[in-house]
Amino acid sequence: MQYKNIARVLLPLAAVVFLAAPAAVATTSKGYADPSKEVVIKINGKSFTRENLDTVVSNLMPSVSFHSSVSPGRMQKIKISALNNMIDNELIYKFAKEKNSVDVSAKDIDEEIANIKKTLPPKQTLDQVLKRSKMTMPELKEHFRQKIAVKRASQAKTLEIKKNVEALVNEEFLKNYYDNNLAKFKEPEQIHLRSILIKADPSGGQKVWNESFKKAQEIIKKARDGQDFGELAKKYSEDPNAQKGGEMGWSHMGSLFEEIDASAVNMKVGEISEPVMTIYGYHILKLEGKKPSVQKKFEEINKEQLKADLISKERTKHWMQWLGDLRSASKIEYLAEDIKPKTGEAIE
Repeated sequence: MQYKNIARVLLPLAAVVFLAAPAAVATTSKGYADPSKEVVIKINGKSFTRENLDTVVSNLMPSVSFHSSVSPGRMQKIKISALNNMIDNELIYKFAKEKNSVDVSAKDIDEEIANIKKTLPPKQTLDQVLKRSKMTMPELKEHFRQKIAVKRASQAKTLEIKKNVEALVNEEFLKNYYDNNLAKFKEPEQIHLRSILIKADPSGGQKVWNESFKKAQEIIKKARDGQDFGELAKKYSEDPNAQKGGEMGWSHMGSLFEEIDASAVNMKVGEISEPVMTIYGYHILKLEGKKPSVQKKFEEINKEQLKADLISKERTKHWMQWLGDLRSASKIEYLAEDIKPKTGEAIE
């Protein structure tokens, strides 16, 4: 794909100003009179320069991001994403040409050019923009040829994968997944709690927290002496559930505050806890009930939802496998240090 200067033609004129300033994108070129001409990667022998990469990086970033607030870490992630786009586009285009699976007509390209002309600023012609961008009309047409071919080849492959995956993910596939992932279909232990909250202002200092703790202890004594916990909640609790007698309903273990879970896990039904401290103050808990963890049977799971989830997962998996196969069958040379995969790590 022709990346050189293509953004200057395809983006609005306001963005062109940013793209004309290569300093906005960090480079590591050394020993080049013109750093933008450094060859950073070769894909099946075809060279791509720092300028090519910077252009794709620019297209991935909103115009407002072209300033010093873009962190080096964020920039590196964008750069690697741009690099992967370049590689995938080049390899999909090669696949399309070799399979002769995509026919891009002159009419298709002319329509793209016509759309570009509609977006040009007043009194600007495409010839003027191309000349200013040092790009020829054949180069622009080749860019669109590859763009259309890559899009159509990708759509065709996506449809093929979709059909294959939908046939693959049948009842037997679902059952095998269930059998191999039983923990994912296990209902966690549930607890039924009531609570009384005595708030403590975090900015009030230790004195405020001590007073809240003391008040909580007094209420606990009343509850343990036989006073109705629900009525105590209505009278003293500062929790939204106070007027419901502190009713919290059934909850999965692990879904509440960590401190509440830690206290409730060892409680017996009917037991009233010691004051439990959270960021809001002190909670008094009463365990009303407990349900053990239950393994859901295959017949009980939501098969339609599981099927949809697995189809989505398998489609992504097959797509990535296809791209991986294209890479394995190609020669990709990383020539710039800042874009080389780390040892033992493949660029995703």
